[in-house]
Amino acid sequence: MARQTINRLLVSATLLGMMMLAGNLVAQPAAGTSGNGTGQQAENPRSAQRRATAENNPGCQRILSECKNLGFVDGQWKKDNGLWRDCFDPVLRGRTPTRDGKPINVPVSASAIGACRSAMRYR
Repeated sequence: MARQTINRLLVSATLLGMMMLAGNLVAQPAAGTSGNGTGQQAENPRSAQRRATAENNPGCQRILSECKNLGFVDGQWKKDNGLWRDCFDPVLRGRTPTRDGKPINVPVSASAIGACRSAMRYR
């Protein structure tokens, strides 16, 4: 009788463990995806908020527009051609954007930069 009880407990524990493992596998999206099936990495909430603030501010829109006119592309920061990291951020920080180590002049007025800095809370 004790042997039968032990067997039942082992089978129950094994089934419970398998169900927990299966539930965990189903609940987790594949690595490097946002869980939405697009295969793109999920955006950091802080980055999403920064992006929304910039896209809704006229000064920031001018900077983004000029960066796009110069050929910078969203998401190409690994190729030294990223819209945000390689162009937008350096302009706001008072630096000169570069591509392939060469400085690029972004023709944006000081008032547009100031308006964008205040909206983005850059100091």
